[in-house]
Amino acid sequence: MWSEAAKELAKFREAVLTALDPAGYPVSVRQMAPRYDPATGEFTVAWPSGLSVAEGPATVLCHSHDEELWNIKQMQIKGRLERRADQWIFTSTDFRQPPGSQLGVLWRLAHDMRRAGRRYLDRRGLEMPTVNWKALQALRRSTPTKNG
Repeated sequence: MWSEAAKELAKFREAVLTALDPAGYPVSVRQMAPRYDPATGEFTVAWPSGLSVAEGPATVLCHSHDEELWNIKQMQIKGRLERRADQWIFTSTDFRQPPGSQLGVLWRLAHDMRRAGRRYLDRRGLEMPTVNWKALQALRRSTPTKNG
């Protein structure tokens, strides 16, 4: 499984690793061409000395797109951030092959965002807000397009 993750990660020049700080807040650092071990699913993380982080769940995310936000390519590896001696190590726990099409990328993004939104509302005991579609459509009609 980690060899497939290594192949996907190699398609990107950089990755963003997100973990939690000691208070439980997310903190992210950019990793330039991480050296991912396809046998173990691990890589050493270059963590800035002035930025606090704690051992625990972490995610590696890579994405790219063109200037108009099309031709999206993305991949994600879930794992854990661990302290070993004087180094931070990312250890993979899950990897799913990225969708093969643009539509697949957009569908997964929409699905994940909807699920995250539902969890956010549920944790706070809130209902799904209503959307004023008429106002959004009016705003869209009043916005100039690139070609017009």
